[in-house]
Amino acid sequence: MDIPRIRYSGPSRKLVVALDIGTTFSGAAYAFLDPGEVPRIQPVTRKAFLVFIDLVPNIPSTLYYDQDGNFLGVENGVDFQDDDFLRLKWWKLLLSSTELPIAIKEQMIAELPRGKTIIDVYADFMGYLFESTKALFKTSEPNGELRWDSVSENVELILTHPNGWGGLQQTLLRSAAVKAGVVPDTPAGHSSIHFVTEGEASFSFCATRTHAGRNLKPGEQVLIIDAGGGTIDISTYKVLDNTPLQVEELYESKCLYQGGEIVTARATEMVKGAWSGSKLNTSWNLEMFSQRFDEGLKRVFSDDHGSQYVKFGTPKENDPSCGIKAGRLALTGAQVAEFFEPSIQSTVDCIKDNFKHRLSVNSFAFLVGGFATSPWLSEQLQRQLLDIGFQFSKPEMDTNKAVAIGAVSYYVDHFVTGRVSKFTYGVPCETQYNPSDPEHMRRAHRLTTDAMGTKRVTGGFRTMLSRGTKVLEDREIRHTFYMASEGAPPQEALPRIVKYTGSLVSPEWEDEEQENFATLCHVKADISAAPHTSKRPKRGRIGYRRNFDMILLVGLTELKAQVSWVDSATGKEMRSNAVVVYDNPSEKTRGDVSI
Repeated sequence: MDIPRIRYSGPSRKLVVALDIGTTFSGAAYAFLDPGEVPRIQPVTRKAFLVFIDLVPNIPSTLYYDQDGNFLGVENGVDFQDDDFLRLKWWKLLLSSTELPIAIKEQMIAELPRGKTIIDVYADFMGYLFESTKALFKTSEPNGELRWDSVSENVELILTHPNGWGGLQQTLLRSAAVKAGVVPDTPAGHSSIHFVTEGEASFSFCATRTHAGRNLKPGEQVLIIDAGGGTIDISTYKVLDNTPLQVEELYESKCLYQGGEIVTARATEMVKGAWSGSKLNTSWNLEMFSQRFDEGLKRVFSDDHGSQYVKFGTPKENDPSCGIKAGRLALTGAQVAEFFEPSIQSTVDCIKDNFKHRLSVNSFAFLVGGFATSPWLSEQLQRQLLDIGFQFSKPEMDTNKAVAIGAVSYYVDHFVTGRVSKFTYGVPCETQYNPSDPEHMRRAHRLTTDAMGTKRVTGGFRTMLSRGTKVLEDREIRHTFYMASEGAPPQEALPRIVKYTGSLVSPEWEDEEQENFATLCHVKADISAAPHTSKRPKRGRIGYRRNFDMILLVGLTELKAQVSWVDSATGKEMRSNAVVVYDNPSEKTRGDVSI
């Protein structure tokens, strides 16, 4: 049962499509927006390219390519009879911005198809998911063919990603969507792509599809644990109003690489060690164990006492030295619990970092995602969260679809009005040299002279927004810049935005904690219309200077930027959109893979 919604009041028909690409399974959902009609969110439950399997809500993220790099399909979607193909799994995590845990690296298939980049792989799969959505829409909606034609050029695409991903990954995902032909390679096409974190999408799902979510009251707190295959995403919200529902993020969202596939990887690594020196210690056998554990014991394990079994081989298979009897590998309950423990403990520790004392307000914890189906994970989290004071809830419906459905709700319902900054935003600065300032004297080796002849100290840092700050969606932060050049006024600016992840409230110098500073992005802006001044130095050419403000819109799910200046004739502020530029993806590598 969904929440009651108001009628769509837009001027024309529109289709909202959400694609949720997961580590192990993916999903899609859509809503047809018709003026005067109430939006209805529909999950996609069939596969693309006429390979339809009814009542299969999740599309496997394991992909197959031939030796020439041609996309063949997904696991279980095509009958592969020979071994002359490349099987890709866990490829989603190749876009990760952080160092991946060893357990992931050792299980990941890092070899991409011939001539393919990771963007190509994303594009292939996005096209697959979009065609699946298109096929379902045309066959299940009333007058589906005509309706599709009426909105095919007015599609809003929602892409989900883990809580820990940011602007670089969003840039790459946008490129993949364009490459897939899902949206046109035009400014309008680019702007029709929107992003939402998996945690926020899961909140929207719980708020619309669960009894507790539909009855939230002002002041109550909501904890979302989206336990997927690769990551566990943790998000917390405070309810501001319920008529209509409005919430704000309470703490920084978190992303842990502790999902269900990591549990399988730990189990496989243990078996690999136990089978060392045995004839069973082959990649084929380890892959078989991994698959059987993943599809069997991991999904039903609920008791850390007594023996647990994984089917392996035929009933005639016996190898006591490797723990195999009658085609079953025996493990102790304690061993299996150890595979889960790091995922459970890191999740609880992360939550306790925010909720250090027993809760005094009504608070709900929702567990969703593919890994949420694990009885052991659910029971252990429920026990510890009840101790903190949470009311625990695990939606009964298939929560593998939660993120895709919630991503459409993110666009249609718009519940979240404020978010928390995950790091400190700032800019490098050159300060006018003061010979009596001890900090300047310490950095005398950093002195430089600008085009206007002024001595300056480089390496400074100015905070624009501190980590942990709550920001509304329309929040703007700005910093005044100047650009100086010789011979002619500067036409373009490319200021660098720096992120700081340390503990200082207002860091002032980048050289004091170099490991905690990193370039976030550059902002490319046309400043040719901004007024300029000039000065002729004692030597050299005339120096020119333009002053302008760089404005960052930081309350949205995607960082956006503008530049502004005061018009010299009217005295009014003038604005121009700027482009947020991240590191060139073609220069980034992970493992042996160029992305």
